[in-house]
Amino acid sequence: MSTQDKARELLAKERQNEQQLHENMAARAAETELTVAEDLDEKARELLAEERQQEKHVEETMLSRSTEELS
Repeated sequence: MSTQDKARELLAKERQNEQQLHENMAARAAETELTVAEDLDEKARELLAEERQQEKHVEETMLSRSTEELS
């Protein structure tokens, strides 16, 4: 095998390694984005549940006050 052939082979291997590294990085980035999105969705659900609880509490408080005022 000539020196040029060896050089071509090494360059091809290097390109394959770089492409594999790029694909791995892209996969990790996508995985991270998915995790962040899932975390945001969960946080949003928690906040909505808290908001509903607070609204229910306010409604119950107002109803209780109204009942007291009418008594």
